[in-house]
Amino acid sequence: MKLAIFQIKHGQNKKENLDKILSAINLHGKDCDLILFPETCMGIKTDSVSLSDMAEDIHNGEFISAVRAACAEAQVHACVCLWEKATAEKVYNTAVVVAPDGSTKAVYRKLHLFDALSVKESDDMTAGSELPPTFEVCGVKCSLGICYDLRFPEVFRGAALGGVQLFLIPAAWYAGEHKLNHLKTLLAARALENTAYFACADICGGSFSGHSAVYSPFGLCEAEAGADECVIYADIDTDKVSSVRKILPCLENISAIFKEL
Repeated sequence: MKLAIFQIKHGQNKKENLDKILSAINLHGKDCDLILFPETCMGIKTDSVSLSDMAEDIHNGEFISAVRAACAEAQVHACVCLWEKATAEKVYNTAVVVAPDGSTKAVYRKLHLFDALSVKESDDMTAGSELPPTFEVCGVKCSLGICYDLRFPEVFRGAALGGVQLFLIPAAWYAGEHKLNHLKTLLAARALENTAYFACADICGGSFSGHSAVYSPFGLCEAEAGADECVIYADIDTDKVSSVRKILPCLENISAIFKEL
C-alpha cells in the first residue's frame, strides 16, 4: 500500500486550510492509496474564532463533504481531523477516514486531551469515549491515534494484538525543548513494541515541530519530513510486518494474564 503524508502549515482561516487539503488530494491522490493529514487541519482558535465556531457535522458538513467529493474524484482514501460539535462550548477532536467512494470508513474521537506543559485542551475539547476503530485499506489492517495518544501505549497494544499492521497518527506536536526528540522516541517505541508501522502527519510552522515520519515494525525511521511544508511517501509492506513478528514475537510472547486484562 502506498501512503502519502502531507505536512502543512495552518492557513489564516478554515477555507484556506480546506483548499490546501483539496489541492493535495487533487494533485497527488492518484499517486497513492491513502493520504494522511495532520491534526487540527481545520485550523486553530484565534482571538476572534473559537473551535466551536469552526466545528461542523462530520457526516454532512461543508468541510467533510468537500473532502468526500475530492476523494471520490481521485479514487483515494484520506484521513483528516475535524472539529466536531460536542456541546454548546466544546468540540471533539475527531479523525475521519474517507474511502475512495466518498463514504466514511472510520471515525475516532481523541481520547487523551493534552492538559500538560502549559496547554489545556480540555478548556475547549471533550474527550472521546471509545477506543480507536480498526479498518482495512488495500489489504492493510489499520487503526488510529491522535497526537498526545502516543504517550499512552495501552491505546495501541490491544489493536496490535488484534492484528493491526499500520497506525495512523495525525498530530499537532508542539515545538520546544526536547519535544521533537519526544516525538521521534515515542514513534520508534510504539512501532517497535507493537511490531507495526507508525505513520505521523504533523503540522509545521509557528508553534509546531513538523518532522512528520513513518517508522517500520522494527522501530526504524523509513521516511521523515523536515520543518517545512512537504509530502513524504512510504510503502506499507505487510510481508515486512509478518517477517518482523516472526523473528521478534513480542505480541505472541505477551503473558496470558495480560491478554486477559
